[in-house]
Amino acid sequence: MHSHALRPLAKSGLAILLLCGAARLLICAPGDDPLAFLRRSVDEVLFIAYSSRSVETLPERVRPALEKCFAFDLVTRQAMGPGWRQFSSSDQHRVTELFGQLLIRTYSARVVGTQRPKITYGSPVSLAPDRCEIPTQVLTTTSNGPFAVSYRLVRLPVGWRVYDILIEGVSFVANYRAQFDEVIQRGGANAVIRTLEAKLAAPVAPQS
Repeated sequence: MHSHALRPLAKSGLAILLLCGAARLLICAPGDDPLAFLRRSVDEVLFIAYSSRSVETLPERVRPALEKCFAFDLVTRQAMGPGWRQFSSSDQHRVTELFGQLLIRTYSARVVGTQRPKITYGSPVSLAPDRCEIPTQVLTTTSNGPFAVSYRLVRLPVGWRVYDILIEGVSFVANYRAQFDEVIQRGGANAVIRTLEAKLAAPVAPQS
């Protein structure tokens, strides 16, 4: 085969290598590292939770840090599913606010806990060009052993943000999506708001 016939193949091979390299850069590029972002965010949450002498509740204390870490609007839209488009803008705002509170409270109870947990991080796994999942193992004083918490992150214009959490393999978004599909069909945005308010008014168990 002549050398000029090899050139298209060489170019194709180079293109594939460049694409693969770009995919790796999604995970590994300095300053654009989802694992570093997640570690930094979780460390900030735990520092606030266990160094503050504030009289605020734990969810109230860690909320500002979690608001910088989570894409609450995206989390809420995914959890509501197609029914989200039926909500008015004011209803969307209210549902996002309430669902964000529920996520913060659940995360505070399950992951932050009452004593500082030990967290072990795994390597990021690419889900798409702009999305990845980072597995962790969490050990708390109230758990019988380490349990799995995986974070799904998306790269937005503002940087990496968490858009879902899986606790022991159960997706926060998918779990509530299944619940709210029926609620939306039954009563629309008003029913969702009432349901979220009721959930927030009820006590939460640390291991529930």
